[in-house]
Amino acid sequence: MKPSHVCLLICAFLFAAPMNCLPQTMVPWITRSADNSRSGWNPHETQLTQASVASKGIIRATIIPVIGDARGVEAQPLILPNVKTKRGTRDVMVLPSMADIVRGVDAHDGSGIWQVTLGTPVTGSQNIDSHQINQFWGCLSTGVIDPDTQILYQVCWVSPDKTGNPQTARYFMFVLKVTDGTQVVPSVLIQGKSGTQDFNTAMRKQRSSLVETNVNGVKTVFGCSGTTYETGAGASGYCFAFDVASNTVSAMLALTAGEGAGVWMAGQGAAADAQGYLYVTTGNGDFDGSSQWGESFLKLKYTPPSGGTAATLRVVDHWTPWTDFARTGQTAAMAAMKLAGVSAPSEAIKPVGSRMNMSLKDAKLVPMVNDQGTPVLLVYPQMAAGNWSDEDWGSAGPACLFSIGVCIATGKDGIAFPIKTSALGGTTQADLANPKANCARLAAPPVWLTMSPGPVDPCPADPRTLNFFPWGDTAHLHMTPVQFFDPTLQSWTIFAWGENSQLHKWSVSSTGSLTYLAESNEYASADVRGNPPGGMPGGFCSGSSNGADPNSAILVCTIPYGDANAQVVNGRLLVYDAVHLAADRSLKVLWDSQRWGVQFLFNKFDPPVIDGGQIYVPNYNGGIDLYRLVQ
Repeated sequence: MKPSHVCLLICAFLFAAPMNCLPQTMVPWITRSADNSRSGWNPHETQLTQASVASKGIIRATIIPVIGDARGVEAQPLILPNVKTKRGTRDVMVLPSMADIVRGVDAHDGSGIWQVTLGTPVTGSQNIDSHQINQFWGCLSTGVIDPDTQILYQVCWVSPDKTGNPQTARYFMFVLKVTDGTQVVPSVLIQGKSGTQDFNTAMRKQRSSLVETNVNGVKTVFGCSGTTYETGAGASGYCFAFDVASNTVSAMLALTAGEGAGVWMAGQGAAADAQGYLYVTTGNGDFDGSSQWGESFLKLKYTPPSGGTAATLRVVDHWTPWTDFARTGQTAAMAAMKLAGVSAPSEAIKPVGSRMNMSLKDAKLVPMVNDQGTPVLLVYPQMAAGNWSDEDWGSAGPACLFSIGVCIATGKDGIAFPIKTSALGGTTQADLANPKANCARLAAPPVWLTMSPGPVDPCPADPRTLNFFPWGDTAHLHMTPVQFFDPTLQSWTIFAWGENSQLHKWSVSSTGSLTYLAESNEYASADVRGNPPGGMPGGFCSGSSNGADPNSAILVCTIPYGDANAQVVNGRLLVYDAVHLAADRSLKVLWDSQRWGVQFLFNKFDPPVIDGGQIYVPNYNGGIDLYRLVQ
């Protein structure tokens, strides 16, 4: 008799709910990418192993619906096990939709437990996304669950006048009980001033996920944002603190004086260490090393309110590779009203997500031979006019290996910069005149992470030498690299999947040095590779293992077939062996949705979740695909 049948018989005999006899206990997945270091790894998985996936295969058991929006969720699903609900004790999955509707569902079958509507969402339009991928814009970022109090903190974009107009909409923090979805307190407006900047004077885009810290018993929730029109008046990135004790916004920090520096990181949240320091990477914007933090890796410190003294949130250290001015070689002011996600100032009237403006007519072509002896052609397109051209170092979240004191920051160039968390470097404008000295402050030399262009210095004297696409395709990274301590290598490793490229595995030494290990044979955006600039956004992955058992470690990834930035496209789900390589020394595929004809619409920025023998894959079909081992 199968173990599952024995379990059901025991349950029936004891008159207990089937939930109480699950073959594996689920673990809390209470923040995006599993934990505050954003590892993307569940080390407590016993069912999904290399052998079980390879021998049994996996099957899509059901599609859990998300209510209110045709596309579904942009927030990563969160899971809190063993919650006492009106339906009994359940493992609750929380699903906030872009329609500002939040559902609590049974994590094993998707059946509804509770549902709450938080307000009227913003209606999708070309003012936000020229391709209009989403029907609505509401609960965009991933919230965070406090497991002690079983409370969800979720920020959503709400239209108070119920028009759906983004100009009059505001962001609110919702404090909800995971048990039944009721609000603990009325919704709290995200508001505040920092220097000359006011959070609510422009349309923000709060895509970056939330994080909760607990320092000396003081719990605080943090969020960050960018601005929809990132060169308009007051366009600044922000981070804010939400005091859990008082349920108020206690501190607001503008990251420029209205000159960009949005925090995007493809939806990733700030990483947080045990001391409560926050680590974020910013995107396009101005930099001066004192109050303008464009294209920078930042370390933030929060000081809670005490004895009548207001709370503060400030930058205490940073490291910056280059400025947008230096990348374009120009000093002209940026055209007004450039929208976030648009690559060229000449396309300033286009909204977020527009295709890159890239002229290949007079492109410079440079042949190279990469580290693996493979010829590669570097295409240097004509740069757009203006001081920002979407270099966007902050296109991915950092992989923070706090146990060795290193965060690996990377972005649209596909270059990995290992940065010491104890001493980032404090880059000044003068330091940028000597890039080699600036890079010498890193924990280890930078490397080309998502592809190998050949002998191109990743820390050049002239950063304009980085303005190329291999074979004319982008190699941007949007996924936060997944972290895994490989028990066979006895080394930290990271996995990263860039645009139009393959999945790559790298080892990370105790000092932060990166060494290439292997790559996959499968490419992201395979249908449009070779049609410059190719497709977006590369792959998104999560991993799991049963502790340090090397035979249990798997990596689950989704990639698009086409350009998921311009349209809704089909996706591909792949399960890899995270430790053992294939005969050709590539990353070994254990299961491939393509081989089994499993189809789904690719979700642009949302990684899978692995928990309790189940794989949850957010889709753009309006739900969450739930996969299990074939029985």
